[in-house]
Amino acid sequence: MINIEEYIINLCLMISFIYLTSLLYKHFLMEADREWKEVTLVVIAALTGWVSMYFGIHLTESVIFDLRFVPIIVASLYATRRRYIVWVGIGIGLMRFTFGFSLAAAVGFINMVFLALMGVLISYLTRSWTYRRKMWTVVLALNLLNTLIIVLLGVIPINDILRMIMPTVFPANILLSLLLVWIVKDMIDEHVNKLDLMDKAGRDPLTKLYNRRAFLRYFKKYSEDERIFPLSLGFIDIDHFKKVNDQFGHSTGDLVLQHVSGLIAGSLRNVDIVARYGGEEFVVLLPDCSQENARMIMERVREAVEGDPFRNNGVTIGITLSVGIAATPGVGPKELLEAADRAVYLAKNKGRNRVESA
Repeated sequence: MINIEEYIINLCLMISFIYLTSLLYKHFLMEADREWKEVTLVVIAALTGWVSMYFGIHLTESVIFDLRFVPIIVASLYATRRRYIVWVGIGIGLMRFTFGFSLAAAVGFINMVFLALMGVLISYLTRSWTYRRKMWTVVLALNLLNTLIIVLLGVIPINDILRMIMPTVFPANILLSLLLVWIVKDMIDEHVNKLDLMDKAGRDPLTKLYNRRAFLRYFKKYSEDERIFPLSLGFIDIDHFKKVNDQFGHSTGDLVLQHVSGLIAGSLRNVDIVARYGGEEFVVLLPDCSQENARMIMERVREAVEGDPFRNNGVTIGITLSVGIAATPGVGPKELLEAADRAVYLAKNKGRNRVESA
């Protein structure tokens, strides 16, 4: 007989695991390497399935009834790579053997792996669907498959299935699956919105590049991480920008800043961090980049800007840059910004429109 109290305990424990995972992600995993982050989430999903079994409803000495399949549903909806769905299924299936080796344990392992494979198939077939349509399909299909496997493999007597599972437990499982999926979605949406707000707070509203505060945060992080050394930094100043504002107005000056920022960003590597440091000054952080390579990259930036003058309403404005670079190990990581700034003044003193090294 299904014990409703044990069922509620099972649900509450899974909700607790979801919230704990959310806290772990926000405070420890957000900045982690992507592969490490996703493997950690797979392990947590498998452990959630184990907890569900441990506190599950033990119908007999070897038969456990629980919500262990729910992490597979969640993985089918949110896993960034479909192989992680299979890993979750295998992990939960293997966890079943911690309660003893038996026919029921073997059936439980087969059930989890099969549900994971079906989750992969459904995830692939519904990849272009709306989230709501995909959610209903995954929840209903995997719940139905879970029940059918139990029926076909004879884990629970058919009379109990017809009397207890189908009329009460099956619809309850669907409702609980939807509840847990909704909780996960709400947390993911909150996390995405928070990241979006953080990103907007770290962006310069005019150029859409990082602002000074965001850059200094990256600078502190990168200067302390020796794994990405050599670390280089480029400081950029638009030559005679005050004349542009004086002659054409500040609105045109803003358009020039947008034009230049686009050219700078388009000339850099994907791993580089570029920010508007203030006024007509920009700064670029180049991880794993020697001084020689940094000079090549910043020369490319300078040439791109020089070769693409600003044009608007019949007005053409030629733009050049003075660039200073500094790099480890010649300069200490904490002193890169000051050294590159000094190199900018060297470039200006030597005639502007050039790249100079600290």
